[in-house]
Amino acid sequence: MFNLCLRFLSLILLSGFFSNILFASDGSPLLKGKINVSEPTEVAVVYDYDGDNYVQTVKTAADGSFVFDFDLPAEAVDVLVYVESEPFGAYLKRGETTVMDIDKGGDVAFSGDNLAENKFLNAYTRGFYPMQYKPSPDLPFVLSDYLDRLEKNAGEARRLLASVKEPRKSRYSRMTDAYYNEVLLRLLGMDSSYSKTDHKAQMDSIIATIDPNADESRLTGIINYWYNRSDIHRKGNAASIIDYMKDQFAGIDSVLTNEGNKKSLWMTLGSMFMMYSPSENDVQDFFAAVEPQLSRAPMVKERIMEVYESMKPKVSNGDVVPTDPVIISPDGSKCHLSDLLGESVVYIDIWATWCGPCCREIPYMEKVVEQFKGNEGITFISISRDDSRQAWLKKLDRDKPEWPQYIFDKSSGDEFMNAMGIMGIPRFLLIGKDRKFISVDAERPSNEKIAEILNAAIGKE
Repeated sequence: MFNLCLRFLSLILLSGFFSNILFASDGSPLLKGKINVSEPTEVAVVYDYDGDNYVQTVKTAADGSFVFDFDLPAEAVDVLVYVESEPFGAYLKRGETTVMDIDKGGDVAFSGDNLAENKFLNAYTRGFYPMQYKPSPDLPFVLSDYLDRLEKNAGEARRLLASVKEPRKSRYSRMTDAYYNEVLLRLLGMDSSYSKTDHKAQMDSIIATIDPNADESRLTGIINYWYNRSDIHRKGNAASIIDYMKDQFAGIDSVLTNEGNKKSLWMTLGSMFMMYSPSENDVQDFFAAVEPQLSRAPMVKERIMEVYESMKPKVSNGDVVPTDPVIISPDGSKCHLSDLLGESVVYIDIWATWCGPCCREIPYMEKVVEQFKGNEGITFISISRDDSRQAWLKKLDRDKPEWPQYIFDKSSGDEFMNAMGIMGIPRFLLIGKDRKFISVDAERPSNEKIAEILNAAIGKE
């Protein structure tokens, strides 16, 4: 519906809003390791327990080492270990220690306890990771190529699964099958969108096999496909969106028996509701409408409210830039965003190579830059959100843009995006000579009135 990239929405819902409610233990650390990094880097452990999601974060030491030590709600849990936004898989068990060393290329060497489980979970996590199957300028979408990648990754996970002992082996086998089908459904849907090929019969046959009460349906996200085709979702004619949400929450509650899966769907629906920027009265009415369900899921209720708070505008037109991120030029030199402000109006493009809508704006940006060439009243800059500096440089080498290009320093860039409340890209900012925002959500270069808008901004100075 919206033409922007909401990258890692699942990650945002999993970790971005979840409180640190894990506690230090007195025994051997559950997890320790080392990352090949040149500066302190954030590492997060995220996991699901009965439909509630938890996160614990630490910063690496100067040498890249890190240690996690906290109480588990169960004897053992499967976790995602995020290094910045890059996920890895691991298995943690009370009284035992997982050791993982991560090199620059993302390869992991495990030692310590539970090697078979750790090797499998990492291959499973890396192999089905959504960004593995996201088209980019360097990897355009061709269904057969992406299906080959899926088969290769699934094959590696299943090869490592053979070394895992029961009963975890059976559980992991079900998770692998479910995640394989989730990715397959996603790829077929993408192909239907791109090539207009009709995959409905195949997709329907896969969806018919989904067990909405199985844990693996929640853990892999495939339950969302079941929900979208369910009679619950199709039930309609509600007078308002709040009445609709009330019906959906109650329908999920009556049909499903797995409380964790109920929580997962309620969290998704509640977060979607909050993303429509409801009024405070609407929020109160929403929570009153779904109280019969959320009274049994207090953490979900708390997280939905945190989503609402996060969606509130954080910066308005006329405000100063909230933080001063470090940005890096293609030659590796660094400066602060503030170094580029104050001499003229500045039009900023925040983008990434993996973002299709971002890349579609580039030809329009080229035309706008050419149109204003020689006009000292305005400066154009693009700042990339790419995690891969190599992918960014490759894109620049191909496109050869004639206006300044930068990439965010990871830490200060994340701080800037959070302070701005930016959750999707592309995003364009227009800042005046007084270093205050003319527009915190400026029109895109493709807007037919963009020249008029920029000239008006220049004229105000």
